[in-house]
Amino acid sequence: MTQATPLLFDFAPFVGHSERYVDLIKQFAAAQAFRSAEVSELVLDDDYHRRPLRPEDFEFLKFAKPVRTHNVSRLPSLAANRTLLSIYELGVARLPRTMDRVEWARFGDFYRDDVQVQGAQIAPFLEAYAFEYLVQDTAQDTAQTLDALATAARLSNLVEAESAFWDQTFARLLRNDYLEEGLRFIMVQRWALAPSKRHALTRAAASGLFDMLPAALRPALDGGEANAALYERVAASCGVTRQQHAYWQFYLPTSLAKCNLLYALARRPDRAFGLVGAAFAAEAEWLAFSAALERACAHLKPAGRPANDAQSRQAALVARFAQALQSIGDIHGTNAYAQTVQGLAAAERLCERARWDLGEQLLWLSSIRRYVAFAHRISTRIDAECPDIDRETFVEPLEMCSTTHVHNDHRLVTIQEGEMLFWGNVGMQLKMNVGDMVLIPDGRLHGSTVLSGECTYHQPIIPDDWVQALVAELDAQAPA
Repeated sequence: MTQATPLLFDFAPFVGHSERYVDLIKQFAAAQAFRSAEVSELVLDDDYHRRPLRPEDFEFLKFAKPVRTHNVSRLPSLAANRTLLSIYELGVARLPRTMDRVEWARFGDFYRDDVQVQGAQIAPFLEAYAFEYLVQDTAQDTAQTLDALATAARLSNLVEAESAFWDQTFARLLRNDYLEEGLRFIMVQRWALAPSKRHALTRAAASGLFDMLPAALRPALDGGEANAALYERVAASCGVTRQQHAYWQFYLPTSLAKCNLLYALARRPDRAFGLVGAAFAAEAEWLAFSAALERACAHLKPAGRPANDAQSRQAALVARFAQALQSIGDIHGTNAYAQTVQGLAAAERLCERARWDLGEQLLWLSSIRRYVAFAHRISTRIDAECPDIDRETFVEPLEMCSTTHVHNDHRLVTIQEGEMLFWGNVGMQLKMNVGDMVLIPDGRLHGSTVLSGECTYHQPIIPDDWVQALVAELDAQAPA
């Protein structure tokens, strides 16, 4: 990257000003559409204008230190990305479903002027907060010569990394007898969020951000009619049949971030070249997922559909990106080329973090009975070695619903009195009574509902080395 090419995201201008922006975030989140979820809202009733942000978290989240590679799955990242997607989609029209007066009132309330203004004020802050790590230490990466073929070949590396991840993930889900449930969670992350990614790129195209390229060289995420039919069949087979964003509570922070990265770049004409790089990476990721999904769900492939020739599609994608890079470098110069590569590098890093985040969530969900057993082993160790271990205690009333969230540390949930329903996936219902417990690793998305008149439960905070030693047993006992 040349010295004149700025970072796509930089938190430095906001250092020392977080308190002001947190106040604005609280005002934004106070809108009725963003209140915490009720018991009936675990899956929303196809209501695009309802997005539980868990605004009570903004009372203690400071947003002073931006997200870094190691903490992308933690609560500040989740809260920032939920808020960002809500802001961006204030500009996406979803009309009322009925003529009902209450429905129209909620429709108008979602798009009202003060919410739009507050969102516009906090978006640059949250973008820098959530995405600075994606472009840190990339100066050497983007300072390369204008070698379009070498740069474009990175898309092949991305496809191969994604393909290997999916093959390993589907194999683990099969071993753990969790394929249908795992597909449900996966389709929420991919199928339910795909329209948001397409909105971002469509908006960018309409605003002229891709005008530097001829139509044949532009990135696209349409997937083709054959792929769409496969996705619909797979989603229907595992119960993901509602409209976007009915499954809002089950989006991982990194899944949200992949949409938000495209939206963030798509709304900035000065970052058009960065969007090109990020969008081509998104297309490569989508290509790899499509091929892996077809392999894993061959029985759902539409009749008469030819085999997915992933290799030829990959080669065509790399060749198109190489031509686009060459055109950008020749016509717009080194700064434009460098920004394109910076966008690619940001998306590559985010894809790597998203693979890790999704992989850890699916490992936990598909092994939940093992994590119940781990919890009992840890509890016994606490009694023997650390009876005064740090813990939080909660007393909650009937139908108290905890909007899905994550913790910044490893915790047990142990029930002292009452009953609780615990979940981490659409349709998951882990019923917990007195004496029951489960281990929740750092960064794993979950929520709960109280079933009894009152429920008292404890959350001991568990040292990392204790948890890692137990988790290692899962891989050690897995067949090759």
